[in-house]
Amino acid sequence: MILILIAIIGFANAARITVAPKGADYSKIQGALNNASDGDVIEVQSGRYVEHVYILHSVSLIGVDTGSGRPVIDANGSSSAITLRANGTRIEGFNLTGSGGCGCGNAGIFIDSSNDFLGNRVAANDTVGNRWSMEMKEEGLMGLLKGAKVIGNHYSDYDEPGEGCNDTNSDGFCDEPRMIRNGPGIDEHPLVAPIKG
Repeated sequence: MILILIAIIGFANAARITVAPKGADYSKIQGALNNASDGDVIEVQSGRYVEHVYILHSVSLIGVDTGSGRPVIDANGSSSAITLRANGTRIEGFNLTGSGGCGCGNAGIFIDSSNDFLGNRVAANDTVGNRWSMEMKEEGLMGLLKGAKVIGNHYSDYDEPGEGCNDTNSDGFCDEPRMIRNGPGIDEHPLVAPIKG
C-alpha cells in the first residue's frame, strides 16, 4: 500500500508543459527545459525552433504535429541540435537539422549519458566517426578493484539474433559490433537489453 501511494504522489508532481511559436507555456524549447523537473512531459508543437537544446533532467520531450509537420530543431550551422545529459529521457517526434560540420562531435543528438535507442525509424546515423561507447566505473572500493567497464548502447533494431546480435557468452553484449549507418562509426559493445535505472 505504501509503494502505491508513493508512485501516485510521484506521478502527481509531473507537469505537462507546452511549447509553440505562439499561445503556449513557452515559445522556446530551452525555456521549457530550464523550468522542468524530472518526470515532466514537454510537448513541442509544429514550428521551426532555431536553438541548441540541452537536456539536463529526465523528461519526455515530445514533438507534436499540430497540422504543419513535425517540429524542427535547427542548430543553425553550429554545435548539436540536442545535447542529452540525463538518463531516462524520452525524445520523439522531431526533425533535427543544421548541426555544425566541424567533425568535432556535433550531431543531431549528442548523447553524454547512458541511453537506449528504441523504436526509431533511423536508430543511429554517423557521418564523421563519433564515439559510441563509454567507460563506466562503480563508485567506491568496488570501482577501484574492478576498474572501468566499457559499454555501448542498446538498439531495439539490433538486440536479437535475427538482427545480428548474438550473445553466445551471456555477458550482456552482442558478440559483434554494431555498424552505425552512413559512416565510419562503430559501437564496439552494443547491449542486448535496455539499460536499467
